Amino acid sequence: MKNALLFDMDGVTLDTEPLYSAAEIRLFSEYGVQIPDDDLSLYRGCSENDFYTLSMKKYGIKEDRGSFIQKGREYVRDEFRNNISYMDGFKSLHNLALSSNFFIGLVTASPRRTVEWISGKINLNYYFTYIISGDDVLNNKPHPEPYLTMMKIANVQPINTVIIEDSDFGISSALSSGAHVIAKRGSIPDNLLQKAHRIVTNLDEITLQLLEDLLQELI
Repeated sequence: MKNALLFDMDGVTLDTEPLYSAAEIRLFSEYGVQIPDDDLSLYRGCSENDFYTLSMKKYGIKEDRGSFIQKGREYVRDEFRNNISYMDGFKSLHNLALSSNFFIGLVTASPRRTVEWISGKINLNYYFTYIISGDDVLNNKPHPEPYLTMMKIANVQPINTVIIEDSDFGISSALSSGAHVIAKRGSIPDNLLQKAHRIVTNLDEITLQLLEDLLQELI
């Protein structure tokens, strides 16, 4: 039976969460808003559209929505342009899964244009059999549709799928799909990770034995 290992992008595959935070702080500071540190984790894993909708309402931003979003995108790209990198341990985990004949997919809430821009910088397509963006489904995370869609493409069942996530929205999406879920620390408080089947601090902690143990467990 084929198995699948599915990755989230930001905070799991790519070390981008600090870059998003820097762009967000720069953006909101122009409007006299200082985002509390605790608030930064509120938006991790949500779609771009939801981020701007929620944050503009929360902080009372009166700017034209289109102009505000365009400015935010520019600031994110400024941060990404010279600083984007793969998360420590990702490439070794990828090689481990590849050598063990896992289907390897990427499922992100980010829009397709962002995925393509990033791939042009660091060749995401090299590492994944298939990539699903937030634009490729009707219902983005925390709905299970993104992961269920990837499982259909991979021709695998949830019981044969392990998903690595780091955000509340992402973990909820992964769990609702019926898969085995590993939560990675770093983006949100630990108490929001507890619902996952396993919690790790670093990707290096995910061994073949851990994956096999998860796949043998009943969900």
